[in-house]
Amino acid sequence: MVAASHHSSNRHRQKGQQLAVLLAMLLAFVLFLTTLQTIPNGSLHPYGTDTGEIQNALPRWGTLHFPGYPLYSFLGSGFVSLLQLTGIAPATGSSLYSALWGAISVGLLVLLCFAYDVRKETAVLFSTTYALATSVWVDASLAEVHTMTLALTLGSLLAAINFSRTGSRRALFWLALLASQAVLHQRAMIFLAPGLALLVLKQHKALWRGLPLVLGVFIAGSLVYLYLPIRAWMGAAWTFNDPGSWAGFWGLVFDTKTGRILAIPQTLDEALVRSQGILALLRAEWPLPLVTIGLGGLLLTARKYRIEAISLTLIWLPFLLLSLVIWEGRLSDALLAVNLPMFPLAALGLALLAAFGIERLRLRPPLVYSVGIILVGFLFVWNRPDVLSITRDPGAMELIEQVSWLEAQPEPTTLLALWGRDFWALSYAQAYQDAFPDLVLVDHNANWQETLDQNGRLLVLSDTFYLRPFSWWQSEYGDLYPAALSPGVIQLSAHPLLDNPFPAETAVSLGNGVSVLAPTISQNDPDSLILTLYWQAE
Repeated sequence: MVAASHHSSNRHRQKGQQLAVLLAMLLAFVLFLTTLQTIPNGSLHPYGTDTGEIQNALPRWGTLHFPGYPLYSFLGSGFVSLLQLTGIAPATGSSLYSALWGAISVGLLVLLCFAYDVRKETAVLFSTTYALATSVWVDASLAEVHTMTLALTLGSLLAAINFSRTGSRRALFWLALLASQAVLHQRAMIFLAPGLALLVLKQHKALWRGLPLVLGVFIAGSLVYLYLPIRAWMGAAWTFNDPGSWAGFWGLVFDTKTGRILAIPQTLDEALVRSQGILALLRAEWPLPLVTIGLGGLLLTARKYRIEAISLTLIWLPFLLLSLVIWEGRLSDALLAVNLPMFPLAALGLALLAAFGIERLRLRPPLVYSVGIILVGFLFVWNRPDVLSITRDPGAMELIEQVSWLEAQPEPTTLLALWGRDFWALSYAQAYQDAFPDLVLVDHNANWQETLDQNGRLLVLSDTFYLRPFSWWQSEYGDLYPAALSPGVIQLSAHPLLDNPFPAETAVSLGNGVSVLAPTISQNDPDSLILTLYWQAE
């Protein structure tokens, strides 16, 4: 009778915890929906560095930049394609994909709280503070790979804790699968190894017996990389680094970015400058005292799980140290991403402190919950404007509008844009918004000189053109004849635009040796006028 009652109580407890996980995931998903990016990415902030590429690659079943992100790409392409069947645009679908992974990571954090006997209400509240960290919130609101990284990180940690406590073969399987996929997804996740290793070595005998399982899971999981060459061989319209060739494929597999982003500080002053930059970055996520208190709260696990307390610290600390040697001369996406593991663990620490206050200090639960609600409200108000400034940035839409002002062009007409936000925005608009069908879009890696030789003309975005002096363009090609074709677009011609000058009576002298010829005004829509004129220098 007692055993049956105990079994019923456990089942009721598990059901309550499952509902709490679902509630936390739902709250996080709704939060991310309020800031979801539904337009081509226009932000030049490092948070949006790769967003436009992902918005284009996923609906095309394409491949991404180093190191390829095969699992993310494969699952994301399927997800976005399914949503397209329901009428949801790829830009929105790509953001929803990130939001889903973000919500999953919040649910996993709640489960991590339960592993330390935190109450349901406390777990949900303080896991929500993690979702409100600026980087987590932004990455879950636009197309980015980092929320999947966080989900794999927390899943690996949960599996490692479970294996450390039970020696379960099932837990070892999940640890091998999730940890290997985390490293395959982003190479920096190798820095999870110290914390995870300390946990699993407690069960060294079970680990030794399960070593064939671990190796088998890793080898089988690595096969996901075959997705990249397979898509290239199938003729995917969007690929990176030629994954269909051996050189391109292995370049993606073995790329670690270390040569491009790592630089050890050479002087104490340089180290101090970088440290100040890291503190400023963390301050933009949460108030620094809150980060410190949360990470300190992890030490409460030492009361019952001493090794786990050390392991939890070793999960986030290597990434903080790594951030000191990631340096590209500016705030970069890599620097923003490397500190992400700190925030779920800081949120766990806050939950542990709240649980300690209730259980040991006898604080009233409603008081603790009220503090949690106030903290959630504060972070929501504090970080939301920064998130919206990125996800609602109109830069891409303004660029698309500028190019749309062009009159119908004779074929073939090629427009050159920088690989990055500009090219990605225009490619997305052409493919999924039926914009400028008469243009051939190329990025700056294309042989634009050959295009000029073949077509006699090339269109260039003015922002791209003015990155170099006109003398550079001429040194790369020869005689060129520029013309402002429309606002924001410059035409480069291999031959003079005019065989005969305009009649002299149309010239309006500016008094400095320059005249304006043949000015005309046209109106494409009720809200805008376009002035077309020619300049003549004496």
